[in-house]
Amino acid sequence: MIARIARAFETLHRLRFGQIRTRLALLYTGLFAIAMLAVSVVGQVMIERHAQSSVRAELVTSGSVFDRLRALRASSLADSADVLARDFGFRAAVASGDNATILSALANLRERVGVPNAFVVTQDAQVIGSGGEALRASVAAIPYQLRNGRHEATIICGRDVYRMVVSPILAPTQIGWVVFAVPLDTDEMQALEKLSAIPLTATILRRDASGHWLPATGGLQLPAGSIDSFIGSDGSHADRPALIRIAGGSAIALARPLASASDKAEAMLLLTYPLAKALAPYRSLQIGIVLSGLIGMILVLWGSDRLATSIARPIVALEDAARALEEGSRAEVMVVGHDEIGRLAVSFNRMSAGIVERENRIAHLAFHDTLTGLPNRVLFRQQLDAALGRAVRVGEQVAVLCLDLDGFKIVNDSFGHPTGDALLRVVGEIVSGRATDGTVARLSGDEFAIVLSRFEPDRPRALAQAVIDAFRDPVMVNGHSILTGCSIGIAVAPGDGADPSALLKNADLALYRAKQDGRGVFRFFEPSLDAAARRRRQIELDLREALHKGQFRLDYQPIFDLKADRICGFEALMRWDHPERGLVSPMEFIPVAEESGLIVAMGEWALHEACREAMRWPEPLRIAVNVSAIQFRNSGFANIVVQALSRSGLDPRRLEIEITESIFLEGSGPTLDLLHRLRALGIRIALDDFGTGYSSLSYLRSFPFDKIKIDRSFVTPIVSDASAAAIVRAIVELAGAFHMETTAEGVEDPEQLAALRSQGCGSIQGYLFSRPLTVEGVRQLLEDQRDVSAPVRDHAQMEPLFEQGTTSQQAPLRATRR
Repeated sequence: MIARIARAFETLHRLRFGQIRTRLALLYTGLFAIAMLAVSVVGQVMIERHAQSSVRAELVTSGSVFDRLRALRASSLADSADVLARDFGFRAAVASGDNATILSALANLRERVGVPNAFVVTQDAQVIGSGGEALRASVAAIPYQLRNGRHEATIICGRDVYRMVVSPILAPTQIGWVVFAVPLDTDEMQALEKLSAIPLTATILRRDASGHWLPATGGLQLPAGSIDSFIGSDGSHADRPALIRIAGGSAIALARPLASASDKAEAMLLLTYPLAKALAPYRSLQIGIVLSGLIGMILVLWGSDRLATSIARPIVALEDAARALEEGSRAEVMVVGHDEIGRLAVSFNRMSAGIVERENRIAHLAFHDTLTGLPNRVLFRQQLDAALGRAVRVGEQVAVLCLDLDGFKIVNDSFGHPTGDALLRVVGEIVSGRATDGTVARLSGDEFAIVLSRFEPDRPRALAQAVIDAFRDPVMVNGHSILTGCSIGIAVAPGDGADPSALLKNADLALYRAKQDGRGVFRFFEPSLDAAARRRRQIELDLREALHKGQFRLDYQPIFDLKADRICGFEALMRWDHPERGLVSPMEFIPVAEESGLIVAMGEWALHEACREAMRWPEPLRIAVNVSAIQFRNSGFANIVVQALSRSGLDPRRLEIEITESIFLEGSGPTLDLLHRLRALGIRIALDDFGTGYSSLSYLRSFPFDKIKIDRSFVTPIVSDASAAAIVRAIVELAGAFHMETTAEGVEDPEQLAALRSQGCGSIQGYLFSRPLTVEGVRQLLEDQRDVSAPVRDHAQMEPLFEQGTTSQQAPLRATRR
């Protein structure tokens, strides 16, 4: 309630009443209301606690009284039964089995003590007396269930609850028992209620088959679960008064367990007293508190209004001046006196003098980038909205060019962020100088955008090319000569989008394509880019599910040692069997996995799976696993490799990690440290796709790779293209000079094999000998080639390998990259 009142006052404050006296009056009245409310709440709490305390005490007293009454009643019944049991004729009837005499005696006993059910149980568990089968069964069992001299217990019989009182029949030895079955029904509870000093309600609770407590008697309605939460499933919270929910409100309740034949209570006596009845005597006091608060609020409202009126008169001039200032005219207030209002007038005059300047400064900061001074994203969207609205009316086109610097992160890392900021300012000046007919904005980071309207058909292309050409030469920034570049994506409305969001999104997609196509270029948006982006997103979602459900598998392509003429190992290749699309090409899902970061988890799984499978191969066969640059740069990569070797038990010398030159792009220091750590474990390191990417001889000098893999782009034309053959020869000779092995990829015909042999290539892999094999295919191959050290002298001997490989129709694509 306090929170609601606070929100109400906040709403009144936002209304900005025209008169200050109204706000002051409301403020003082609200404060008084809050104080009175606090007093009322405290009083209510104290009243309720006092009422609850009184009721709890009465319930405890009533419970004790009821317990004593039940004990006296049980003693009285036991005495009556004992009198009957001592009667000679009755004992003779029991001993002789005279049922007529027994029934007559029991009828007299029931009438005398006012009990509806009385029975005789013989030594052979025969029950004599009137009653239902369920009750008779319970009566027959009760004498044998009581222990330690007990003569009473409460039992559950179907939906009814009975109190059993047992008295032995001695003649002189025990020949049976007299058993009273007193139903604890509504009449019994009403009789107990009349004995209480307060109008409480007595209810018998029974435990059902599932262990929950349910009302067995009385008209008390209880919500489901309220009894279990109060008493506890084991009855541990009984004998303590507590507040529970009942139909129509709350009540103070006390539960007293009734002794059962076993140690676990099967029934309880529940005493309840509604909280509303407990609070009824205090209603007049509560009403008095409320009336006092209302009268006080009226007095406070009247007094605060008088005070606020005297304060508000000198402020009228300030109000008029402020209204004039709001309308844009300069206004000053006459200073009268030196009190708070006079000092306020002086401050107002100073504020009026500088408010125009501040407004201009704030407006500029709200719509312009603080670093470059260019329009920011907010102003850019406004300009784009206006341009699109005008274009729709007059039938014009609007072009959006999204520009992103290439390698800006390297500039920050190499020269520091101050130089990076200075570069952004220079870029803004260069772009603005070439886009004088458009609006240039900095959207975020190193991303800029240009809006063109009312342009010639070739203007977007010409502008994009001019901006790209402007960055062909190095830029001088803070004394540093920085060679940078940019990529540009172009979208033209209305064909590429009729609203700002769609147009910007499509320009971003075109920018993404420009970066994919080698950077330093511009690309126009095409509808296929949007479809590709959606497909890319779907692939990412499917990849996450595939990783969770284990839809990946590894195939293995044999690597053939040309010098030893035998298989020397296998390369692990990742495959994805999509449940709906079938086999998905690695060229399609690996780039998405790298961009989303899923490649780390996928690569970890591939490394563990490859090592585990390689343990089943005979030595010295090795397993080669491709490692993505993203996976390699992960801080825990070395630990992942160690775990894979440890869990599989594979000799580190049989594991070969294949990397590409791209891992050196963000600095070679940490990369070389990690490579040396892996080499120290005995793991072999191979440089894959040498010559196709960012190859540098410095990599070979910095780290002694175990192997250089020659890309298939050089192997495929080796027979027909002399330059390709020369490149392969140079790579082989270079590797030999550095004492490194070489493996040629993509060997598909005998002529290529012969050329590679003649040039001294160490090993090959490709379709000529085998396609990638499944796990079963590898095992069958090794079974057929038991002696892996036996040389294979010609291609004819490898025919079984080729036939084996054709059963797996997957292309030999890399497991964890491209």
